[in-house]
Amino acid sequence: MNFPLPEFIAVSAANPWTYVLFGVIGFAFGFTLEMSGFGDSRKLAAQFYFTELTVLKVMFTAIVTAMVLLFGAVSVGILDFSQVWVNPTYLWSGILGGLIMGVGFIIGGFCPTTSLASASTGKIDGMLFMLGGFVGAFLFGETEQYFTNWYNNAG
Repeated sequence: MNFPLPEFIAVSAANPWTYVLFGVIGFAFGFTLEMSGFGDSRKLAAQFYFTELTVLKVMFTAIVTAMVLLFGAVSVGILDFSQVWVNPTYLWSGILGGLIMGVGFIIGGFCPTTSLASASTGKIDGMLFMLGGFVGAFLFGETEQYFTNWYNNAG
């Protein structure tokens, strides 16, 4: 697949400074998450009980902003939308994955990114959540062969 922004192809993985830029962006993102309180498991868990809707508001704003910027870039010719890959929808495997992730969010109080922000500040619950994520990813990798046909065709 071609990179959809040909004007910015100069910044590539072949340039080692790209990794520094990625690190700075990641650090800034994690710092912002922690400073906004999203590194606290109670804040994310409270969203599911409708007592704290800050996370929902931030995510909705981010999605709308990304959508406006994406279609704005297409309209002024910066982005060739035909080069953007949109994953096909597999309904039943998507529902199952959403339920698994949602239950994990409620029980653990974190999404994967907020657990990184929490663990980086030394919170044990964030570290354990990350460990559970690594174990889950490992188990998925070891058992994926048994259900790959289902989740690629369950739509």
